[in-house]
Amino acid sequence: MKRLKYITLLFMLGQMTLSNVQAQIDTVFWFAAPWVSPDHDGNTQLAFRISSFATPSTVRLQLPSQGYDTTFIVPANTVSSIPLNHIVDDLESQPADAVLTSGIKITSDELITVVYDFISDLIVITPGTPNNPETYSLKGQNGMGNEFVVPFQTLWNNKTLTTDRNGDGTITQPYQFFSVVATEDNTTIYITPRCNVVGGHLANVTYSVFLPVAGNVYTCQNITQLTSNAGNTLSGSIVVSDKPVSVTINDDSVNPAGGGGCFDLMGDQIVPTDVIGNEYIINRGFLNPGSNESIFIIPSENFTTITIDDGGVTTQLMNQGSTFQYSITQPLTSVNADKPVYVVHMSGYGCELGLAIIPPTNCAGSDEVAFGRNNAQSFLLNILCRDGDEANFQLNGSAALVPAASFNIVPGTGGLWRGAQINYPTANIAVGTQNLITNSSGLFSLGIINGGATTGCLYHYMSSFNRKVITDAGTDTTLCNGVATIDLIGSVAGGASTGLWTVENGTGTLNNPTNLVTTYDFSPGDYTQGPLTFILESTGNCDPVRDTMIVTFIQSPEAEAGSDNSYCKNNVGIVPITGNVTYAAGANWTGGSGGAFGNPGNLSTTYTPSPTDIANDSVILYLTSAGSFFSCPDHVDSIIVHFTEAPSVFAGSSVVVCATENLINLNGSISGATTTGIWTTSGSGNYSPSATDPITDYNVSSADTVVGSIILTLTSTNNGNCLAEQDDILINFQSAPDIAITASDSVCANLNLLDLSGTVSSGYTSTWTTTGFGSVVAPNSLNTQYTITTPDTTAGFVDVYLSTTAGICPANQDSLRIFFIDPPRALAGNDQDFCSNEVVQLNGSVTGVNTTGTWSTMGTGTFSPSANFLVTNYIPSPLDITNGSVNLILTTSSSFGCVPDIDIVTINFLASPVADFSVTTACFGDNSVFTDLSTTSTGTMATWDWQFGDTGTSIAQDPLHLYSASGSYIAELIATGSNGCSDTVSYPITVNPVPIADFTPTVACENTPITFNDLSFISSGSVNTWLYDFGGGNTENVPNPTYVFTTSGSYPITLTVTSALGCVDDTTMDLFIYGAPNADFTFTPNPALVLENVIFTDQSTGNGLNSWLWDYGDGEGDNVQNPIHGFSDGGDYEIILIVTDENGCEDTVTKIIAIALPPVLPSGFTPNGDGENDVHIIRGGPFKSVNYKVYNNWGELVYETDDALIGWDGTFKGEPAPLGVYTWTFVVTLANDKIIKQSGDVTLIR
Repeated sequence: MKRLKYITLLFMLGQMTLSNVQAQIDTVFWFAAPWVSPDHDGNTQLAFRISSFATPSTVRLQLPSQGYDTTFIVPANTVSSIPLNHIVDDLESQPADAVLTSGIKITSDELITVVYDFISDLIVITPGTPNNPETYSLKGQNGMGNEFVVPFQTLWNNKTLTTDRNGDGTITQPYQFFSVVATEDNTTIYITPRCNVVGGHLANVTYSVFLPVAGNVYTCQNITQLTSNAGNTLSGSIVVSDKPVSVTINDDSVNPAGGGGCFDLMGDQIVPTDVIGNEYIINRGFLNPGSNESIFIIPSENFTTITIDDGGVTTQLMNQGSTFQYSITQPLTSVNADKPVYVVHMSGYGCELGLAIIPPTNCAGSDEVAFGRNNAQSFLLNILCRDGDEANFQLNGSAALVPAASFNIVPGTGGLWRGAQINYPTANIAVGTQNLITNSSGLFSLGIINGGATTGCLYHYMSSFNRKVITDAGTDTTLCNGVATIDLIGSVAGGASTGLWTVENGTGTLNNPTNLVTTYDFSPGDYTQGPLTFILESTGNCDPVRDTMIVTFIQSPEAEAGSDNSYCKNNVGIVPITGNVTYAAGANWTGGSGGAFGNPGNLSTTYTPSPTDIANDSVILYLTSAGSFFSCPDHVDSIIVHFTEAPSVFAGSSVVVCATENLINLNGSISGATTTGIWTTSGSGNYSPSATDPITDYNVSSADTVVGSIILTLTSTNNGNCLAEQDDILINFQSAPDIAITASDSVCANLNLLDLSGTVSSGYTSTWTTTGFGSVVAPNSLNTQYTITTPDTTAGFVDVYLSTTAGICPANQDSLRIFFIDPPRALAGNDQDFCSNEVVQLNGSVTGVNTTGTWSTMGTGTFSPSANFLVTNYIPSPLDITNGSVNLILTTSSSFGCVPDIDIVTINFLASPVADFSVTTACFGDNSVFTDLSTTSTGTMATWDWQFGDTGTSIAQDPLHLYSASGSYIAELIATGSNGCSDTVSYPITVNPVPIADFTPTVACENTPITFNDLSFISSGSVNTWLYDFGGGNTENVPNPTYVFTTSGSYPITLTVTSALGCVDDTTMDLFIYGAPNADFTFTPNPALVLENVIFTDQSTGNGLNSWLWDYGDGEGDNVQNPIHGFSDGGDYEIILIVTDENGCEDTVTKIIAIALPPVLPSGFTPNGDGENDVHIIRGGPFKSVNYKVYNNWGELVYETDDALIGWDGTFKGEPAPLGVYTWTFVVTLANDKIIKQSGDVTLIR
């Protein structure tokens, strides 16, 4: 047994300052505390030692799944001891094979270290000596993971106890076990034990445990104490979880058979497989030969080769979970493996055992470790460092306390590692003092072995374990090709902080590859060769860890605007432009200074330059892609359209020449884009010496003078891309003067004056003369008169002359003989009779020298098409018709100045009938009835001519007509009276459409409302009444009724619809009503616990059930036939199942399930009679039975009840109980017969 005289530095319910006991520095710790047999030694003297550093730390200690929660401050550079004796029953991880609520979570706002000390109680075995202590160093987040291979010693058994040492009437045997604590809700762990364990779980058979709440603990316990026998040890058991967990190993009362009778608690918190290493060094302790100091090696992978070197070399091939025991006989021993392994060291003094999980030397260690000393017994430091670092240690600032000469080369390390074991008396390291060991050049491992051969052993490692290396190369990304550079933003954390970038398949430039944050310049080939893989690999003394980031390229849009163009400024017009775009939905044209695109969204379009564009000599047009297929930036390309100057041409000034000229001198010029040109003419002359010489002569042709003027044009040639420019000279020819008499050569003989008129070429004057007997009124005016005399008319003619005066050309003369003729005669025609609604047709005539005339009326009617036609129509006015007749006058035109002649015709009007009719409005398929309503004031109606507007006709007075389609028509009636006069009338006719009755039902199931949806149609208008006949006198008059059939079978359903215009249609459907299914289900267990799986079994019947819809009443549901569901809160829930068969018929059933809550008690109550929190009562349930007891500080029973509805009211023996803390226990049987036992304390406050 351990007989360790502990100098206990605890203050019960308090804190005190110690050294910084450094195990793993972190801010989050999870721990499952061991349970210890009370019959070896009591289990109530235990505490957490929480160490702070340079900053005060606010620490929170919780049992999350129980509700225990306390917060306190640890001053800077101190250790606070947190005693846990009062919650020992809540803290220990027992019983095995049960979901417990004993998990511990410790968090801090600053970095701390945490050690759990099991110091035992003060039950006296040898006076004054407490027994069975152990220390557990908490590993923080290094101790959390998803895969563990559990290491244990395999040499010795757990001692079988024979004495009830705590006086509880039971001998509680010690066992080997490990405990797993969940760090997150809803965690599933999978355990493969190496031996048979409590709960009936067999060796090497994996089973799972569900931990619903963070802080839940599961303990896997050996069923035998003979752990040295093959197949009887938990060593090598595998723990895998879907969420991070922490694992504590415990081996209670281990009894070395040949060591001297000791039996000791051994345990530690272990680390997951991704934190262990493959290089280890062990310092030998002080166990006697019979206790066989040993290491135990457990691989995490199959086919692992182990090499052990302590001066001699041992090699062993091992598989995952196997355990290799090796006896430590030399001061220093090295262990090397080709794959990660666990190494635990069983050491101590004499037969007093201690156990520690050994930290690896690779990627581990610390550069400073703070520690304390709690007793005056033997106290040694195991120190490991790299060769060359041994001279750089200081202990509490003194290099002399860690002499380099104490270090020796470790076998099997090739001289790279040295180890030392240094004993420190209290003169060097005093009890209760804070100590700090540092190394200025490298990392080192530090273990502490403390105790004696008759008192016990405290053995643990304080330096850091293997540190996880976390390499992050960044998130895979997709880039558009053409991107020049990518930013590489990586990180390396944990056991390393540096890394190296490389790239697979890339041909670009990787800038500063040793910088975690750097850049990579792409090469053109990178875009086409496929995805690039960037690799960030950690560097340093840890195994390299790689992460990749894959860059995938997508195609960027490519816009191509085309080639530059050049246009002459006189040949611009509309500029055609054609672009191209790939990897985009389209493109848009922009640019210019006020010009216009034909359609800027078309690749092939036009651009009309603005005057500003042309004045600027060029314009830039841009084609920009739009709608990238892969969301890449738009691409822009451009073209330049140049504008060049046009040729400048000057032909000379226009001239007027006499028609007698035959040669014109020309002096033209051409400059700018060309200096050559050619003369052309609108005449028929020619050029001499050449038409291609701007300076030349034009030879006038006779035809040129005939036309009176010609245009001589000088046009540029050799213009390039310019249009030819030209300039004109207008040549006007003034002939030898042109003179003409334009007066009429015939005039009426009854006139007194004769009008004279003539024309003379511009620039000339003229004079009238005559050989007649009369005289010219104004001889020098072109337009004048001649006075006619009787001798002139007697002669029958007179001669007149018009002469020019000389100017540019010689004088000229024209003459005219004017004859005197007789006047015209008018004939209007015979008098006539016309119907009053007819147009009067006129057929007049005019004879004599003039054959035209004009009609006029003595009434108020009008002529059509014109009164100026001899043959025309007269439209009488109502007044003309009322008067009964009208006189029409034909007047001859005044040709040759003659006085007009007239003639009159009389038109008499006959009475016309008034045509009229009515017609009925019909539905399509019915006759339209036409009724004649025509009247006449004279005689009777004689005939009727009907046109129905659909090519149908009739001559009946009152016909019937059947239209072939609904719609609108124009019907016309021509009615004729007995006097032969007729009238026409037309009216629009409407044939109303008939509705088409139609409907469709929803799924037809018995005893289920069926909705009948109206599908009736009418081409125009609307349906406004519906009548459904369901049979048996049951009807509905709404469009979409609902009706229930109580039995299955076939039923005729009739729908009759009527339009708003009264047209009717009906239809009948035979509807088959299907039988409905019968919904039913069972469930178990009932009642159930919160979070317990309830199995629901469908018991529904029906034809072809194919749908199940479950509503659990807690906001959740399911759609499988036989679901499993757990409820997160207690209470009664209404479970609803809706089933559907192959015909779509449904049925619903509802049942009630009771969900029970586990029993809980509050940590305090106030029985002060205020009606709030006056009774301390078990909450939860429902419960089948309860037994609830309350004890005071002296263990005296103050209250007991077996009624779940009654609690403690804070009285004892009829009097108010004193204020303070009371202990309670309860045993509760749930409705499903599960028994729950718990104990705790409650604070009574008033």
